[in-house]
Amino acid sequence: MTRFPIRRLAVSMLLAVLALTLSGCWNPFAPDPVPPVPIPPADYHDRLRPEDVLHNIETAYVWMNSVEYLDCLSEDFEFYPNEDDVNDPDLNIDPVWWKIDEQGMHENMFSDDSNVDNISLTLTVATFEYIEGIPEDRLDDIYIYIVDVDLRVNLDNGDGFMATAQSQFNMRIDIDQPNPVPDPEGVLWLEINHWFDLGTLEMSREDTIDDPNVQRVSLSKLKSLFLQ
Repeated sequence: MTRFPIRRLAVSMLLAVLALTLSGCWNPFAPDPVPPVPIPPADYHDRLRPEDVLHNIETAYVWMNSVEYLDCLSEDFEFYPNEDDVNDPDLNIDPVWWKIDEQGMHENMFSDDSNVDNISLTLTVATFEYIEGIPEDRLDDIYIYIVDVDLRVNLDNGDGFMATAQSQFNMRIDIDQPNPVPDPEGVLWLEINHWFDLGTLEMSREDTIDDPNVQRVSLSKLKSLFLQ
């Protein structure tokens, strides 16, 4: 019976493994391939509740979709920046922005040609209030939501901005909604007509910024960076 020396057999096996590795056929030391994480499609809700409107705002920011974002705003929408930012002469921020300003701002922020790589937005409801208007006319009812805002904008060069603030969203029945007004089944869509920046929130210890390239700014200032 023919005998093969153990050393020669080991060398032969090592050379075979090396040949296969260099050829790209097999790498025994490589980790098992990880399947790509599927990204679910954007899930926009019918704006039947204030929570649906806030959900759509979050989703539009994450997916950088200005059309869906603007769809949540009334035609006479007004955004009121925080007074500290308005009174800061270095910022040059107007006391009120209109829907046309929001349109230009978010088209700049969400554009494929912008330097924004990705965005995360979390809206956490702190308190809410429902103010009923004339009982026979729901169109003057008001929904007031106080919301904690966590907005992070990451740029493609590794820099970024974050804003943690509290906002007040005033919502009402959407006058130009898809359903007739008043809807015979009582199903009415909502829209935001006022957004107030109430000021920056203090961060907890768990929410401190470890990345020196991420700059913490006010919500109004972050939005205004894309207003030009």
